[in-house]
Amino acid sequence: MSATSLLEALCSRDSGANDPLTRPSVKAVAWARVSTDMQEERGLSMPEQLREIHQYAVKNDIEIVAEFQEAASAFQRDEKRVEFKRMLSFVRADKRINAILVHDFSRFSRDSVKGKSLFRQLKDEGIQVLSVNDPGFDPDTASGVWMEAVTFAKNEAYSREIAFHTRKGCRANVQQRDPETGWCYKNGGQPLFGYKSVQLIRGEEHKGKPIIKSIWVLDDTIVNGRPVHEWAKECLKMAAEGASLDKLRDFCNNNGIPARRKNYWGSTTWNAILQPAVLMKYCGIEVWNVHRKNGSQRPPEEWTIVENAHPALITEEEAKAIIAARQTKKEQNFDSHNRHRQTSHYLLSGGLFKCARCGENMIGYHNMTNHYYLCSSQTKHRGLGCGAGLHVRQDETEAEVFIGLHRMLRECSDPRGFTRLVNEELRNIWEQANGYDPQSAQKLVEIERRFENIRQAIVNGLDDITWANAEMQRLRAEREALEKVTALTGKAPQLDVKAAMAYREQIEHLLAQDDPATKRAIIRDCVSEVRVYPELLEAEADYKFPMPIIKIDPGAYGTEVYSDRRNSGGRI
Repeated sequence: MSATSLLEALCSRDSGANDPLTRPSVKAVAWARVSTDMQEERGLSMPEQLREIHQYAVKNDIEIVAEFQEAASAFQRDEKRVEFKRMLSFVRADKRINAILVHDFSRFSRDSVKGKSLFRQLKDEGIQVLSVNDPGFDPDTASGVWMEAVTFAKNEAYSREIAFHTRKGCRANVQQRDPETGWCYKNGGQPLFGYKSVQLIRGEEHKGKPIIKSIWVLDDTIVNGRPVHEWAKECLKMAAEGASLDKLRDFCNNNGIPARRKNYWGSTTWNAILQPAVLMKYCGIEVWNVHRKNGSQRPPEEWTIVENAHPALITEEEAKAIIAARQTKKEQNFDSHNRHRQTSHYLLSGGLFKCARCGENMIGYHNMTNHYYLCSSQTKHRGLGCGAGLHVRQDETEAEVFIGLHRMLRECSDPRGFTRLVNEELRNIWEQANGYDPQSAQKLVEIERRFENIRQAIVNGLDDITWANAEMQRLRAEREALEKVTALTGKAPQLDVKAAMAYREQIEHLLAQDDPATKRAIIRDCVSEVRVYPELLEAEADYKFPMPIIKIDPGAYGTEVYSDRRNSGGRI
C-alpha cells in the first residue's frame, strides 16, 4: 500500500470522536475597544463586541480566561493605549494563553505598519490574533500576505478618512457663529483660565437627537470673594508688569484659585498660558489648529483665526505688553542662565536622587555658605503636595554615597568570590546576547510529545486534517528555532582571578581621583538610586554590581561587557 493510500485509510477510520486530551487547547483573552459614541450607536459597543467574541469562542471551543476593554483611538500614540499595553503584558506573562480574540482587526490596531508588526511579533511568540468578523489569513502564504496588507491598510485608510472629515468639520465649526449670542462655537476641550464652556441646544438631528453646541463665556464662579475671570485678568495684568512665572504661580496658590488640572498651580502652567497663541484667545480671537498631534507647533499660516469669537479678557495692547515683558526678562536672564549651563557639580542630580515623600527629584541649591540638595517641589510649587522643605548637605550626602561604594568593594575582598560573581554576570550577558535558552532541551522534548499526540489523533480518526497539518508545520518551525539555540557553539568569556582583581583596583583608583566628571561617571554607573526620607532624616542608596564601566580588552579576553544586573542596597 502506498503512503497516500495509507494516510487516506487512517484518516477515514471511524474510531470515535476526537480525543480532547491529544488536541492542544486554545486559551484566549477577549479584547474590545471603542473610540466614539457613534460607534456605540452603530452596534460596536463594548458589551456587543464582547457578546460576539464569547459566541465565537463557544463555537470554536476556545476558553476565554480574561477580558480587557478600552475607550480610546487605535491610532493613538502607544503610551496613551494604557489598557492595550496592560492586555499585551498579561498575555505575554501567562504562557497558557495563545490567542487574542477581537471583534475585528480595527479594534486591535488601525496603524498598518505597527499593527502588522505587532501581529507578526505575537505570532512568532505563539500568540494568534483572531478576528470574529474578518476573514482569516495565514501571513506565511502568498495569499495571506496580500490579505494581511489589505486588511490593515483598509483599517488605516478608514481612520485617516474619518480624521480628514473630522478636521474639516472642526475648522468649519470654529468659524460658525451662534445666531443668538453671536459668539463662535468651540470644538471641545478645557476652556482657558477665566472662561467657562456653556452648552446650547441648536435643533435636532434627523433621528431626533439634539444638536449640542458650546461657546465660551467669562467664568463668573466666585472664588475667595471674586469671580474667576477677574482673578485671571489680574494675573495677566501682573504678567504685563513683568511678574515672573513663580510669582504668578504663588499668587494663584495663595489665593486658593483652583488649578487647571492638578491640585496646585505650577510655573509650567503659566508658561503655557503666556504663549502667543493663547494670549490671542484672551483677546477674544479664536486660534485653532496650532499644534500637531505630537504637540509641536504648526507654522502660523496653517492656523485658523477668527476674530471676536468669544468675550475678550484683555486688549491687544495688553497682550503685546505681556510678550514684551517676557522678552525683556529673557534677555536679562540670558547671560546668567548660560553661565550656569556648565556641567553640574551636584553628582546626584539629574533624577538619581529622589524625595521618598513625594517622588520628585532632589535638585541642587546653594546659599552664601553651603551647597544642598532640595526637593524640586519647593521650586515648582513651594512644597505643595510634599511638605516642609529639607535641605540635605551636598558634601555629606555624596561622601556617604562613596563610603557605601567603598564598603561594597571591600566586601568583595575575596579574590575568588569576586571573580565568581563577575564571571556569573559575564555568562548571563553572553547567553542573553546569543539567545541562549536553558530550557531549550526540555522544550524540544515537549514538541516531540505534541508531534506524537497529533499522529496518534490521526490514527484515532481525527477529522480536522487541515488543523493537524498547520499545527505540525508550526511545531516544525518552533523545533528548528530551538535546535539552532541548542546547537549554539562557543563559551561565555570568563576572567581569571588576576584580571578580575585588576578591574577592582581600577575602580578603586578612579574613586580616589578628585575629578568631578570621573566621579559623576562612577556614580551613574554604580548607583541605581538614592532616596531621602524627610520624616526619618535618613537617606538610602541602591548600588549596582558589577558596574557598567567594566571594559575588558577584546584582544585579551574577547569581549566588552557593560552590565547593571546585580543590585545591593545600603543606608547612608
